[in-house]
Amino acid sequence: MENILVAINFEKNAERLVEKAYEMALAFEAKIWILHVSEPDPDDYISLEAGPQFLHDKRVAKRQQEAVLVKKLTDGLRSRNVRAESLLIEGPTAKTIVKKTAELNIDLVIAGHQKRNFFYQLFVGNKDQDLLDELSIPVLVVPMK
Repeated sequence: MENILVAINFEKNAERLVEKAYEMALAFEAKIWILHVSEPDPDDYISLEAGPQFLHDKRVAKRQQEAVLVKKLTDGLRSRNVRAESLLIEGPTAKTIVKKTAELNIDLVIAGHQKRNFFYQLFVGNKDQDLLDELSIPVLVVPMK
C-alpha cells in the first residue's frame, strides 16, 4: 500500500479520520492524501451576479476556512514525518473521490459515516453507498458520532 486518500468533510470529524490514516500510513509507509470536496459554484456568470453579495462573501469565507483546515491537517502529518499532500476541489463528492483515486493511484480510501434515519435516506439518498459502488479499491468507513 503506497497511497491513502482521506476524504474529509467536517472539521470535528477530520482529525479522527486523519488519525486513522496516520496509523495506516505508519504500518505501510504510505503517503496520505487529504481531500476535501466543496460544493461547486453556480456554472453561469449570471447566477453569480444575481445573488446577494452576502451569499458570495459567505461562500468565500467558507472556502478559506476549508483551505486552512486542510493545510493544518497536512502540516500536522508532515510534522510527524509522514508524507502528506492536500487537495481542495470543487465538484460532486463521490465522482471527485473516484476520479482522484484513479489519478493518484490510491490504494485505500478512508471516509467517515454518520448514521441517518430511514426518511433521510429515502429522500436524500446514501452517498456512502454511492461511493462504495463506484470504487474498486478498499474503503475504510469510520463511524462518526
